Amino acid sequence: MKLTIIVPVWNRKDRVVRTLDSIAASRNHDFELVVVDNGSTDDSLAVCQQWAWAHRDDGFPIQVLSELRQGAAAARNRGLQACQTEYVYFFDSDDILSDDFIGDVLKVMELGAFDMIYAPVCMEVNDQRKVRDYVRGGGFSEHVLTSMMGTHSMVFNTRWLRGIGGWNEEMRVWDDWELGARALLAKPSIYWMEGKEYHRILVHDNSLTGSGFSHSWEAQVKAMQCVYDELSHASELKYRERRRGLRSLYLRAKIGEGQLRKERCTEGAAAYHQMAADIYAHPVKPLRLLGVMLCDYTAVGGRGAWRLALRLVRWNS
Repeated sequence: MKLTIIVPVWNRKDRVVRTLDSIAASRNHDFELVVVDNGSTDDSLAVCQQWAWAHRDDGFPIQVLSELRQGAAAARNRGLQACQTEYVYFFDSDDILSDDFIGDVLKVMELGAFDMIYAPVCMEVNDQRKVRDYVRGGGFSEHVLTSMMGTHSMVFNTRWLRGIGGWNEEMRVWDDWELGARALLAKPSIYWMEGKEYHRILVHDNSLTGSGFSHSWEAQVKAMQCVYDELSHASELKYRERRRGLRSLYLRAKIGEGQLRKERCTEGAAAYHQMAADIYAHPVKPLRLLGVMLCDYTAVGGRGAWRLALRLVRWNS
């Protein structure tokens, strides 16, 4: 057995069974399932324990653990601590796993040893499905702007993930964005799966993915600051890579400022504005003008500002 699937759970008694059922419905059962209840105040822990007992003969090992330290990152790290397989995958407790995913990932593992395996996934908002944006073969700068290294897209070599520190428990939101950035700065060997997209990642008001910026802007800025610090201390980066990364972070901050302006969150917009200034106190005029344009465009409801930002960062690298 080479793969462990870890599912953190917090107050999901009405949703988690559907998620666990989708995992049990996988065509390939050559994996271990670890469910980590994160101090739920509803009956989630009991529901998970009952489900595990009912599925004890399904052909794959099941553990149900508890982690009282709050936060999805803490729950995931608890599962990572218990993981005994070569690879580990994290899945949220309110989404639907594709029945062919595990089999396809195991086939990739037979091709060689990788630090990460990337899988394209589908987001679902109001019954509308779309492939989550990503850049095949992309690195730190691409991820900063696209958030392509989402939780569901990253399969990790367990030892390698532990070596870079696992999940950052100080992150309350964007913890996968921060982990993806940190992982890419470590220059992993990545296998990029292609040809199909996986899962139903359900975006709703109470999802881990979230549905807006204004409700958690302080935690977002904290994540931005963390990634900025990680980039600043990445000693093995070449000058051009670092400059490209800084430009991407600067433009991401300006787009965030515009999003908070659109949501009429004045304090959050000001914090993003200051974050951009901290990244580039005196940006060159073209970069400054682009940042202003992307901010204003986003503030009036424009979509896809990251696409233009990504093109210009890559072109001017």
